[in-house]
Amino acid sequence: MKKYLFLPLTFILLLAACLPAPDDAPTLPPLIPTTEATGSAIEPTPTLTAATSVPVEATAVPTTAATAVPPEPTAVSNQPPASNPQFSNLTLLPNRASLSAGWPQPYNPITTDELYAVWDYAGMTAADQLERVWYFNGAPWLERSEAWDMTKYGANGRVQDIFVYDYEPNLAPGNYRVVLKVNGIELASAEHTIPANTVGPVVEPNTGFTAAVQDHKTLVLRRVDGTTTAWESFGDIVDLAWLPGGQGIVYSEQIVVNAELPGTLGLRHNLWLQNVISGQKYQLATTDENLHTPVVSPDGRYLALYSGTLFGDACGLDAELHIMELTSTYQRANLISLADFTGFAEVANSRPQPSLWGPGDGPYEPQPGEWLDDGTLEANIIWICAETDAQGIYHLDVNGRTATQVAELNLP
Repeated sequence: MKKYLFLPLTFILLLAACLPAPDDAPTLPPLIPTTEATGSAIEPTPTLTAATSVPVEATAVPTTAATAVPPEPTAVSNQPPASNPQFSNLTLLPNRASLSAGWPQPYNPITTDELYAVWDYAGMTAADQLERVWYFNGAPWLERSEAWDMTKYGANGRVQDIFVYDYEPNLAPGNYRVVLKVNGIELASAEHTIPANTVGPVVEPNTGFTAAVQDHKTLVLRRVDGTTTAWESFGDIVDLAWLPGGQGIVYSEQIVVNAELPGTLGLRHNLWLQNVISGQKYQLATTDENLHTPVVSPDGRYLALYSGTLFGDACGLDAELHIMELTSTYQRANLISLADFTGFAEVANSRPQPSLWGPGDGPYEPQPGEWLDDGTLEANIIWICAETDAQGIYHLDVNGRTATQVAELNLP
């Protein structure tokens, strides 16, 4: 019975397969292409994984290569740049103090221990060779040659540590010149003259101030902090003396009134007081009085002075001793001469005068005297061309106007 039922079912199925499909029935995609497409989408997955692992290796390779490559550019940058040295503003400055930007200029040192060569530079390289050639009074003096120190100076900047020096007994006065060369080519030169001290230095003991005369006409003051001030004189300054406390300097200025006369006959002197605090200068005596060679009393009230040319001829001696009294403001108050003192002996055909002779045959700089206290001057007094025991060492009491002989005087 089951056999016969199977046959009708088979017939129905066959009949259904032969019937045409309705127009609105959806068209199904073929199964085989779908399976192939799906397989194509799945199969590349392991391929992508493989591709991912490969770039990792590739990334590591460029990274290593990139790290190793920079030394080549570094080697290129180590090549020395083209040399183009330029020097400017070369100057020679005395002593370390004058390097300070705030230092008073011009700077006039009493003595010069150091002379600095200071200049600006640009375009220097380690391959450059610097030469410094020094001249003294026009003659070659020192030569130095060395490779440019790039570590210390660099390519551009300012040199302030090149100097010549002599700390004992200081650099000699004269003209100094330095020539700077790079690779044999001169780039700059400068000169400086160290003046000679023609008077001094003289130190004021209470303040430590120092005064000197440079090249005859420049009065220079150096304070304890090293700063300096200078004043110019018309004539040659031939002597100076400090007022106590460093308030001022008394000096005599030598003027040539007749160059045709021999020796000191054609010379005269002005006497000046330079106030170093205010900078003002006061004239204490003119060339008509010809006062010079001041010696200041301890309190600054009196000045012992010579007058005259100090020229002698036989029994004639053009020299007198005076004492000038000053006011509390250091103005001239009175002029005292030996004739104003009592106590000198009366000697025929002669009068008391200052002695200009010193002991022995060596060089001697005559001085009007030495102050023993504020009002007592010790001086050597003689009577020219006279045989008398009155010649000797005297104490001159300025306040009492008395002269007292205290010792004999041995004349040459």
